Amino acid sequence: MQMNHSQPRGFSMFFLTEMWERYGFYVIQTVLVFYLLQRLHLNDSQTYIIVGSFTALAYINSLFGGLIADRFIGYDKAVIIGGIMLLIGYAILGVGKTLPPIALGLACVTAGTGMLKPNVSSMLSILYKNGDPRKDAGYTLYYVGIYVGATSGGLLGGYLQTWFNWQASFASSALGIVFALAIFSYGIKKHKLTDNRHTNISSMDILKSLASVLVLVVISYFVLQSQTLSLIYFALIAVFCLSFVLYHILTSTGVVRSKLIAFLFLIFLSVLYWAIYFQQFFSIGLATQRTVQLSVPESAVPAIESFGVIIFGPIINYIWFKFQDMGRSVSIAAKFSLGFLYNSICFLVLAGVMYYAYKSGVYLSIWFIVVAYLLVSVGELCLSPTSLSMVPSLVPEKLTSAMMGISLLSIGFGGKLAGFLASSAEINLTNNGMSDMKYTYMKSFFSYFIISLLTFFVAIALKKFITKLIEAKVE
Repeated sequence: MQMNHSQPRGFSMFFLTEMWERYGFYVIQTVLVFYLLQRLHLNDSQTYIIVGSFTALAYINSLFGGLIADRFIGYDKAVIIGGIMLLIGYAILGVGKTLPPIALGLACVTAGTGMLKPNVSSMLSILYKNGDPRKDAGYTLYYVGIYVGATSGGLLGGYLQTWFNWQASFASSALGIVFALAIFSYGIKKHKLTDNRHTNISSMDILKSLASVLVLVVISYFVLQSQTLSLIYFALIAVFCLSFVLYHILTSTGVVRSKLIAFLFLIFLSVLYWAIYFQQFFSIGLATQRTVQLSVPESAVPAIESFGVIIFGPIINYIWFKFQDMGRSVSIAAKFSLGFLYNSICFLVLAGVMYYAYKSGVYLSIWFIVVAYLLVSVGELCLSPTSLSMVPSLVPEKLTSAMMGISLLSIGFGGKLAGFLASSAEINLTNNGMSDMKYTYMKSFFSYFIISLLTFFVAIALKKFITKLIEAKVE
């Protein structure tokens, strides 16, 4: 029997909201490395530390954004507060010229992302009943839709800086979040969508939420400027999250416990995946700038990966549908494994062509960078939408937002780990010539290939075990 492939009413509102939020975030994500290097004149190491912390905080704060929504104000109001914080953050970035105000602007962006991103993703699940076979495909379409914003942000951010100045890039991010807030506010009223867990919200609940967001901003501000503090903070967060999940595993029984154990294994795998994935904004980005003759802004190159998500998303969505129609759905663990496989192929290609460029004394061809980014996009489509849709399927409803935050937090830890891994590709422009740079990048890319390949084999080895936990039945 053919399943119904159409998505519920109100679906477009969610991915349009995230589309504009992602536009602003990807403007920052793609230009930040080059802004810190070229405008603030930081070195590679300092830049990797700040960008790694920013990436980590944007997703780590998603945990707290989920908890704030769960305990105080619900999904819808958390999204609104998150949008306002993003708007404030982009405005500060637009006027800041030294590290302290830039750190404050980035801190507001991470807090706003933490409030908006997990809650709009969790609120999307309201549209689907339990067991709805359209959910995985819906989240994939949602993912493709928001990547229209990511692609636009990646492309326009660099071009706006080239045509005008850095402030123009940040101003466009602010405009994007204005559109996101308008679409979301209109959509929830039109489709009468609300978080039914919080129908009577007191002024004290709102006050507690705002105070919590302020605390997130203050902590993020200091973490962004101190590597030691960031390590301590992220270690504490990791211990807290692990304890939180383990507590609910130990206090649960039967099917709930089995699915939470599977969730924990998948989170560990996610961290390793994102550590390699984020090299596109770290080592790949700077290697492209330094070893490729470019005719476009260097910060626009990662938009190739976002473009790949848009192109390949419907194709992969179709493949998942065909397997479902044949009664042979691809398991969550198998999709995760494919993500690692494509990452490993990407870095094998990059290491090989960088070795050739090193030996031949030529510039690296941009077409190999294009191929590498497209490979990453296919892997991302296998893993990332699956990691979003698995949360409502694997965790109890009362924990949905918090566990969605932990799922996104795995991206954050991957981002911070990406900064550490990128340090192997650190270049001293004063002492290193072109040949030295190519050799350093070649070694780093090969090490990323080995890490991805080994994790792929681990994921394959765990596939049956994880699938058995996910498909556990009530006895």
